Amino acid sequence: MMYSTTSYLFQQITQVLLVSDSAGESFTFRYNPVYAKILTINKGVDNVLLFEFINQEEKPVNITGSSFIFRVINQAGDQILVNKQMTILSAVKGRVKVVLSNMDVINIAAQPASYSIQRTQGDYVQAAFVDSNSGARAGCNIVDSVLPQFIPSFELTIPTIYGTNQSINPSPAQWPLWALQPQPNNARLPTSFYSSHIPTNGQRQTTVKFDLDHYTGTIKFQAADDYQAIWYNVTESATHLDATGVYYLNIQGYYPLLRMALDNSIGRAATASATVSAAGVVESIQVTNPGAGFVAAPKIQIFGDGAGATAEATISNGQVSSIIVTSGGSGYFPIQYQSGNNAVVYINNGYVINLQYR
Repeated sequence: MMYSTTSYLFQQITQVLLVSDSAGESFTFRYNPVYAKILTINKGVDNVLLFEFINQEEKPVNITGSSFIFRVINQAGDQILVNKQMTILSAVKGRVKVVLSNMDVINIAAQPASYSIQRTQGDYVQAAFVDSNSGARAGCNIVDSVLPQFIPSFELTIPTIYGTNQSINPSPAQWPLWALQPQPNNARLPTSFYSSHIPTNGQRQTTVKFDLDHYTGTIKFQAADDYQAIWYNVTESATHLDATGVYYLNIQGYYPLLRMALDNSIGRAATASATVSAAGVVESIQVTNPGAGFVAAPKIQIFGDGAGATAEATISNGQVSSIIVTSGGSGYFPIQYQSGNNAVVYINNGYVINLQYR
């Protein structure tokens, strides 16, 4: 069965009464119906408000030579919320417009308010919208109906688990607890790990935002019925190759728990050493072990007492073929990680950071 819903796109056109037209003709009493309409200003979108100036006989007023300012005033009348120049569409027909953009109203709280229009012609300034019962103002409502309700984001964490290709000193003594059995440096150790859990609280869609920093590996999302249940995939496994940037993913469906699953075990065992000048600048980096299995350039980090050194790697046939220093930094001196090195080169498959969900 299919359902259809009819929606309407409409323009807010309001007729307002001028006390006098460009010829100076005045009116002694007001035309009541023009004051009955209350404007609606929606936050989150651009509001195009159209006005037509008429006289007591309900005919257009010539507004040639005039300029107009549209103002929104809070209900107490002690604060101007919006003050914007209006555009004349047709002077002969007395038609003007004002566009209240999303930026004009996004920081204004939803509230009942009022609006007024100021007309200037030469030295003559008047309230174009005259309603003696409300001080030359008319009603308007600032509403959130179009703008989605604000939902705060919450942080996720990922436990740091290093394989031999990621450890600064890949000796058995430095392996994490899950890999205490010695294995060859060229063996591919699984480096799958998972984010903290996302409680969906029964919502139909969960949005996850994360940053990739030269990340090479796969990312997918999994769900479970509770904390003891078996996890199952709810998205396809996306492969990223040396990816850097901000990423968003919408997970559709009702799932009690969600988590991010990552595997960056592509590429392993590459090592390199740096040459540091007497001035503490990283001059070059030599590949001491090209490693194997790389499908994209790995991330290069340089640790030491200094700061600012950066480098980029190139690969060939799945191995790290060279590392080029892009900035030598300063202040690098011998540190304790590896004897004889002024800076330690760390080759890895990048990071997934700054995880948030809502």
